[in-house]
Amino acid sequence: MSLFSRGSGGGTKRPSGGADDEVSRSRIERYWPLYFPRLDIGAAGDGGVRDVLAFAGYLQAHPESFSMDTDASCLFDYPTLIAASPVADFAQRILDEPEHLLCCLGLAVCCVLSGEYGPNAEHILGDHRLHVRLLHHEPLTHMKALKSSLVGKLVTVRGTVVRTSPIKPLLVEAQFSCTRCGATKMVKIVEGRYEAPVSCPTQGCKSRVFEIERGADTATRTVDWQQIRIQEKVNDDPRDPGRVPRSIDAELLNDLVDSVVPGDVVNCTGIVK
Repeated sequence: MSLFSRGSGGGTKRPSGGADDEVSRSRIERYWPLYFPRLDIGAAGDGGVRDVLAFAGYLQAHPESFSMDTDASCLFDYPTLIAASPVADFAQRILDEPEHLLCCLGLAVCCVLSGEYGPNAEHILGDHRLHVRLLHHEPLTHMKALKSSLVGKLVTVRGTVVRTSPIKPLLVEAQFSCTRCGATKMVKIVEGRYEAPVSCPTQGCKSRVFEIERGADTATRTVDWQQIRIQEKVNDDPRDPGRVPRSIDAELLNDLVDSVVPGDVVNCTGIVK
């Protein structure tokens, strides 16, 4: 398996030489805002950078450990990651702090690809983050166990898709413009939450009023979003005969949208919100 493969007709081959053996801090700084938009790399301490470097070292030593069928996500085999334990206490940390580790892993992929392919990596990576997909994650979690204690934890549930919503655009980055001088400012949006600018970047302009630029010709960026409802299989919990099956809503982003239809039986891996 090549380091980067797309589609079923064969992947992009890895360069035979010239790649850096180390992930430079400049590459980490280049992609850091895509994964940690609300955390400055200087305020993150050494822990986050150390995790990125550990993942990058693992990827460079084992380039066959992941694949990419699209430019929006990278696929990892969960049992292989658990066995390799790229960072200390990986098995426990991926359950307790999945958002942080998955972001560090995605950031490491960007850094490694940038080092391997140089300028050619920009058309693959661009200015969007790669979403890490974990295959064969275990154990399965019964829906009745999804309580408040699992919020923020990584789980996999199994069930039947019973409903899919229309695909909608989700705002991830907004361009604000000053109503007085027209100066623009970009703001990262995380899960629909953002803080509007409070000062104009133009020297001398004291305006505090900004408007979101919603036109297609602006830098405002959206991604595809879809919500599905998964219903537990009745025979998954034989101790509750005659009970109405439980269900849970899941959000799909980017290349996962429109990947299932009602009636499909799926294993859905994600972070409880």
